[in-house]
Amino acid sequence: MTDDKTPNNLEERLQEAARHTEEQMELTEPSLSYFENLIEEQAALWYRRLWFELTCLWGIAFIFISFLIFSLFYVPLLFVFAQIFSIIILIRYFYKERYEMVEMRQ
Repeated sequence: MTDDKTPNNLEERLQEAARHTEEQMELTEPSLSYFENLIEEQAALWYRRLWFELTCLWGIAFIFISFLIFSLFYVPLLFVFAQIFSIIILIRYFYKERYEMVEMRQ
């Protein structure tokens, strides 16, 4: 009669189960070209997104500057209000940033 609980028999069964598991899993590592292509695709996607954002920035800046020039020549009061409004926004922004920095230091 064989005892399944002896250390030698148990170790053999565990090693056999480990070999069987390794045979079933067969991990395959992707090739280097897969990772290179993945990097190239991500870089291309990043550059497309960068150019899109840059084009939007240029378009918005052009519209804003055109509005300022138009208001300067045709509606000077609107130009003055726009300048005052932008100064108020900048003052509030810097005050808020300074206030948050003071809170962080404490």
